[in-house]
Amino acid sequence: MATAWAWMVDKKVSGASNAKFGTQSRKYTEADRFHLRPMPNEDIHVFVKKIDNTRVVREQDPKANASAWRTISMAGVIALAVVGVIVPIANSYLAGYTVTEIEKQNSQLESQLARLSVREAELTSVEALARAAKNQKYLDPSPETMVVLNETRSGAVALNRDRQ
Repeated sequence: MATAWAWMVDKKVSGASNAKFGTQSRKYTEADRFHLRPMPNEDIHVFVKKIDNTRVVREQDPKANASAWRTISMAGVIALAVVGVIVPIANSYLAGYTVTEIEKQNSQLESQLARLSVREAELTSVEALARAAKNQKYLDPSPETMVVLNETRSGAVALNRDRQ
């Protein structure tokens, strides 16, 4: 703050008055206006040595290996627990979807069965059969053209188990 205040009133940091160095400082400022003031500790040089740690090997911690395996096993147990919770939920969701789909298909089949039953009743009615016979010119056979097969019913059949 002291250097900023000195600069604002055009004084040196040492506290010299403006009358003593006023003209000289103005000429110096006009001639070299872009010259920066010195930085604090500018004359100190710090040497930084490059350190090569490529051959340094860290000492093995005997507890680190056990800790790593404990962490891996706990992660595996947690993963199995999460899968054990998610699989039944997903299975019930998919089963519910399948049940819903089957119920929908069942209702469609029931409605189709009802329509087909009505259509079958319409087609097998006596009036419909008579109409079909008339359209296709079916005629009842005359009694002379009819041949009755196996007019008498005898007890003889092709396979008789009682007979040995």
